[in-house]
Amino acid sequence: MLGTTYTAITCLIGACIVHIVWSWFRLRHIPGSIWISYSKFWQITTQIKGKWYLEVKKLGDEYGDLFRIGPNQLLTTDVDIVRRMAHPKSAYTRAPFYQTFRFNPTQDNSFSLLDEKEHTRRRTNFGPGYVGNAHVEACVNRQCARLIDLIERKFISTSSQYRPLDLTAASFFFAMDCVGDLSYGQPFGCLDQGEDVHKFVKWNEDFFSTAIVVSNFHWLTKVFFRPPFNRIYPSTLDKDGVGKYMALAQAAVERSYENQDSRQRDVLASFIEQGVTKEEAINELMLQVVAGTDSTATGIRMTLLLLVTNPVAYAKLQAEIEDAIADGRISSPIKDIESRQLPYLQAVIKEGLRTFPVVTATFFKKVPKGGDTISGYFVPEGTEIGHNVMGIMRAKKYWGEDADVFRPERWLEADEKTLEMMTGVIETLWGSGRYKCLGRAIAQMELNKVFVELLRRFDFSVVTPQSPVEIVNSGFFLMSEMKMRVTKRKIV
Repeated sequence: MLGTTYTAITCLIGACIVHIVWSWFRLRHIPGSIWISYSKFWQITTQIKGKWYLEVKKLGDEYGDLFRIGPNQLLTTDVDIVRRMAHPKSAYTRAPFYQTFRFNPTQDNSFSLLDEKEHTRRRTNFGPGYVGNAHVEACVNRQCARLIDLIERKFISTSSQYRPLDLTAASFFFAMDCVGDLSYGQPFGCLDQGEDVHKFVKWNEDFFSTAIVVSNFHWLTKVFFRPPFNRIYPSTLDKDGVGKYMALAQAAVERSYENQDSRQRDVLASFIEQGVTKEEAINELMLQVVAGTDSTATGIRMTLLLLVTNPVAYAKLQAEIEDAIADGRISSPIKDIESRQLPYLQAVIKEGLRTFPVVTATFFKKVPKGGDTISGYFVPEGTEIGHNVMGIMRAKKYWGEDADVFRPERWLEADEKTLEMMTGVIETLWGSGRYKCLGRAIAQMELNKVFVELLRRFDFSVVTPQSPVEIVNSGFFLMSEMKMRVTKRKIV
């Protein structure tokens, strides 16, 4: 009996060694650190440490446009490859990475789907609901007004009173209430109460710290889909977190289905009119809470931080807003179409997203049958190719020698050909082709409005410039403690 056990263990260890060696050998010709290439240990430890976006960029700077980060994983810094993989006629498919982001163990949302045909069908049905129409603009206007009211009620500092604003929290409240107003029938009340009413942030921190590790082991995902392990997933009975939002989504969908004649003309109504099922609608509304809040909030808070720490850019944007007010070129609140006519504002938004991209996850795709040639290297089928997002957004070949510098003027100085190239590159931040973010137009409208509405009323300064914000990144950003001193301006 002992001899049989020993033989079995020896065979198992031998099989593991063979697998590791073979995994390294099949991709040995592609640049990368040998010890990183042998296992996923580097990926896991880097994600747990929370410095993923910085360490991946370093690897890209060292090894070039294509490099190894694991036994079967490569990252690319070439936007042409990102576009090729996402092209509607491409044979590339989504890797199991995406399945980690199910919020229901038995049902997929549009992000977690691996079935390409089903993914395309759902995008077709959901797409019309994400158009930046009059309903979307009215919702964003209402939440801008609530954000302004929150700041004026609780966070205005004077010479005799210091009331710091945590911009990480305020930007999250704004993004969360925009989602509620757009799709759930009403805002969630974060801005009115000035707090995370359903404790989503705590759930979010716990979820991503676990999910990003699980995403490295696809077999673990399948284990968690089944009883009894599926109890870790949120439930409509939960008092807080995504479970609470699942209950709110379920109630909103039931209400919209039942009241067809008096149904609100919102994003959810568009989904239903396009023929999506109740389950599909509920899962999409939950995805909006997770995907449509942190990314938008990160874009707001980091762009504002980059402005505040760059006095020249800050002054230029304030001057553009003031001149537009004086000339009667913008309303109160500013209209989306008006914001698109403010060139420096648009340059600031693009540069903010470029300098600090809101999501740096890998978004792995699988190389199709027959393999592919990428950046001069043959890559065998089944290999997973991910995006080096920070590397792309800081690559000198796209942005010039000062690629690490926040400089909105680059968007105004570029010639037509260069501007077209830069615009194409920045768009890959939102995905590309059949994988492009459905909420991209809504996020753009939120950014177009919120900076004008804030900067026409308030002045911002960083409380702790030596350490302005706490950042943890495992592919997705978790931020805290971005304290701002806010004072009122005379020009509104």
